[in-house]
Amino acid sequence: MSTADLRVERDAVHALYRQGPRACLIAVVVAAVVVAAMWKTAPHGVLSAWFGLVLANQAVRIALWSAFHRADTRDLQALRTWAARYTVGMGVGGGLFGCTALFLFPAADALGQAFLMVTISGMAAGSVTTNAYHRPALFVYLPAILLPMAAELVYLAATRGASEYGLLAFAFVFYCTMLLAFGRSQADTIRRSLEYAHRNDDLVEQLRQKTELAEAAQARAEQASLAKSQFFAAASHDLRQPMQALGLYAASLRELRRDPQDAHKIDQILSSVDALESLFDELLDISKLDAGHVKPQLSHFALATLYRRLEAAYAPIARKNGLDFSLAGAEVVVHADPVLLERVLGNLVSNALRYTEQGGVKVMAVAGGETATIEVADTGIGIPPDQHERVFEEFFQLRNPERDRRKGLGLGLATVRRITRLLGYPLHLESDVGMGTVFRLEVPAGDPAQAAVAAATPEAPDLDALRGRSVLVVEDEADVREGLVQLLRDWHCDVVAAASAAEALVAMEHSPEAVLADYRLRDGLSGIAAVADLRAHFGDALPAILLTGDTAPEIFAAAREHHLPLLTKPVR
Repeated sequence: MSTADLRVERDAVHALYRQGPRACLIAVVVAAVVVAAMWKTAPHGVLSAWFGLVLANQAVRIALWSAFHRADTRDLQALRTWAARYTVGMGVGGGLFGCTALFLFPAADALGQAFLMVTISGMAAGSVTTNAYHRPALFVYLPAILLPMAAELVYLAATRGASEYGLLAFAFVFYCTMLLAFGRSQADTIRRSLEYAHRNDDLVEQLRQKTELAEAAQARAEQASLAKSQFFAAASHDLRQPMQALGLYAASLRELRRDPQDAHKIDQILSSVDALESLFDELLDISKLDAGHVKPQLSHFALATLYRRLEAAYAPIARKNGLDFSLAGAEVVVHADPVLLERVLGNLVSNALRYTEQGGVKVMAVAGGETATIEVADTGIGIPPDQHERVFEEFFQLRNPERDRRKGLGLGLATVRRITRLLGYPLHLESDVGMGTVFRLEVPAGDPAQAAVAAATPEAPDLDALRGRSVLVVEDEADVREGLVQLLRDWHCDVVAAASAAEALVAMEHSPEAVLADYRLRDGLSGIAAVADLRAHFGDALPAILLTGDTAPEIFAAAREHHLPLLTKPVR
């Protein structure tokens, strides 16, 4: 027998004994009523003896009920033993009530006969539900209580020649047969109900276990994602300082007149720095998006300005590789974050150029009611259907098993997915292997009137406007401080550098026109505190900008609270 069958058997036997006290009480009450009703017509000694036997039978059943609840019923053999004991008890009980037809049947009292027949019939009917949990008990009890009455009626019909008794005898036999059939059907229904209940319990348990496994897997995934984000944040903080210094010195090299002999080497250095900064930007984007630091700044603008930057950045790459690169729909106005949208389209275009060997890449925007659709289509290698979701995973790249860094880190589309989800813009991918790929982005349409006002805003002044400006740099990292000073001097600024606000106050003879302060300074000091000290000395109107290599949310919150612009290193 299987474990499930054992559980069903255990439930059935427990159900039998669970009804024991109530059934015993009913039997005693009915027996007392029979004694009272038959007291005038039946011998008192017979009635007393019969009632005593009934009480003894019920006492034994109560004793069995009590012993059952103390017994170990975990194995099948024990269950069968207790079921057999219950069946014997029911058989004896049925026989005791059934024998009233043989010893207490009032031959001359029609009312007494009717009372006895109704009582026995009711007892038989009432036992079906109780005994249906165990068929043998049902099949023993019903014949034991009903067939003696049928036998007595047959005897009366034969001895008195009254056919009515014969009809009643037939009715009792038929009644017994119907109750047995009904009881058997009910027993089958109960058995199936118990099986279904346990099957449902098993399914619920399996579902609970799978849910726990899924929750545990989700928790591990979230923990891994958090650990990854924390790793990016911590590692990138340590990388940003030398990256910042390297970028500043590289920017200074660009300002120099180059010796022809060194021009090629400098170009190679600058190219490597650009590639390193580009790869680092991808990591930084992922880190900032996962940390929740990116807040969309929505505005109404035409795509023309964004297109010009895409053209400047990617048209030379396309021409170098012999590819066509075109942009259509520059007049389309959208309501979006221009920086984040440019990042999305730039990543899509960069990815398209990387995987297109012939033909070209086209960016096309079409306005349509409340939304504008922007497509980036290429004639590249295409993406297999089973990879359509995987290409959005971090570090996943098609056809780059050797991890050639010239093909990127595999974070471009992962960044695209994060930004589009942050903005709530649907992104669709269509691709056929060997036929190219189309990324389709749905962006809210903008207001042309508001876009025209924004376009009329004057652009930032030329770098010559910085000539002679007094700038204070507060930076505790010597390499970064020197690189920043060198770059600002190349822009003809008058620069004073210090590692802290205290040093700056000693070095400055007059108020600077602007302050560039690192957020995290030595000895537990912060750039915010340094700016506060400087403003306390030079005046609250002193402009200041914070630089940081951290991506902790509290740093961004603190900068916003003190109304200080915050730039994340490396700052180009």
